[in-house]
Amino acid sequence: MKKATLIVIGIIYLASIVIISVFGLKSVIYNEVIPVTSIECLNETDENSTVTISDGKKLIKVPFTEPGDPETLTGTMVQLTWRVLPDNATTKNVRFVYDTNLTRVNFIKDDEGNELGLILFTGPTLLDVKIVSTDGTRVFEEVTIWVR
Repeated sequence: MKKATLIVIGIIYLASIVIISVFGLKSVIYNEVIPVTSIECLNETDENSTVTISDGKKLIKVPFTEPGDPETLTGTMVQLTWRVLPDNATTKNVRFVYDTNLTRVNFIKDDEGNELGLILFTGPTLLDVKIVSTDGTRVFEEVTIWVR
């Protein structure tokens, strides 16, 4: 190689070292996925229910007054409220896992088939519900609902 070629290669090499050290190698994440780390049930005691903590699980006691009607959304019912953490999680959707053989329980769904957390009761029952993340992390919060 000629001397001039070696000098040009050396200058380009030194210039690239200076440019990288000044500007650095920056990586940009375009589709960052933030997983769910926890779910918490936000229900508190109100005029329709009493909420206590029992054995580390939330216990919601609801007095049974009359059977819940899915058409008019009246009767004995409870609305579950929850919070998915962190607040900037990519997928904040949840699903409810419960004993589907219980005949006194009716989870209300929207037009797209998503459960809304509104539960109607047609009679006294004891129901364990898991609020489960749908992003694949298998994070859940377990709640017991006692309608008496």
